[in-house]
Amino acid sequence: MSARWTAAVLASAMLASAVGLVACPSKNEGASAGASADAGADANAEASASAGDGGAMSAAAAAADGREIVRGACLSCHTEQMLAQQRLTQAQWTKTVGKMVLWGANLDPKEVEPLVAYLSATSGLDAGPYVAETVSAADALAELTPTPDDPFPAGDAERGKPLFINKCSGCHGADAHGAIGVALVDKPFLYRAADFAKTIRRGRGKMIPQVVTDAEIGDLLAHLRSLKNPPLK
Repeated sequence: MSARWTAAVLASAMLASAVGLVACPSKNEGASAGASADAGADANAEASASAGDGGAMSAAAAAADGREIVRGACLSCHTEQMLAQQRLTQAQWTKTVGKMVLWGANLDPKEVEPLVAYLSATSGLDAGPYVAETVSAADALAELTPTPDDPFPAGDAERGKPLFINKCSGCHGADAHGAIGVALVDKPFLYRAADFAKTIRRGRGKMIPQVVTDAEIGDLLAHLRSLKNPPLK
């Protein structure tokens, strides 16, 4: 075996050894790399969980916003039960909300999209069957039965008319037949003075609370009770 051949073999062996050392990390290096990979996986998992939590929180916030819009813009005219029993597609809800806006619903343009999204999610085609709440005939009648006007004094319709024009007609119309707000003529709650006063003083939905005295409540009631719907033909 020549010296030249021996040197070549030794050189090849040394090169192979060097390549092996580079290609195969030491035990410590492998452990470090594994730890880094685990840390990266944990970080990714935490990021995914965080994103999931963020999505859940966004969905919850959107639902809360939707409920608030419903309270402000819809419940002045409709009941929650009336909305809950609907089963409409998103396109149908979009059309319905647009119709309500044309009819005077007190809805800001930026509220339309989240309102449609909320109604589509809670009262869409996949919302499941609606189970109606039941109420006894006695309880239903009690909600419509007139109550005494006390402690509100008997009012004067002539004083009540300008008061109504000043404080109420902007939403309910000069003739109280409704505009942005609901019609008030011939409504049972006009004969439930305490409920009437509570609504005026606290507001309802987007209705602005009004500061009125007990005497002014009496005058407003006297004016509104003097108004009548035309007879049906």
